[in-house]
Amino acid sequence: MADQRIVTTYEMHMDDVRISVSVATIELLAEGSGTLLIYTEQGAFLDRHDLPASREEGTIDLLDKLGAELR
Repeated sequence: MADQRIVTTYEMHMDDVRISVSVATIELLAEGSGTLLIYTEQGAFLDRHDLPASREEGTIDLLDKLGAELR
């Protein structure tokens, strides 16, 4: 169905060093009186600069901002 999926690509840099490249998909599906959000990300993490805890924190922040925008 149309208008259910957002696909984005991005790369992250630390100063002039590229540390990761990702493709992320956000699916928005009707569920009861609400919406189910499914987040999938594939990433290439380069030179061991990116840490899982940092990535999780950033992803949570982005999804919180998306939720605020959709409200």
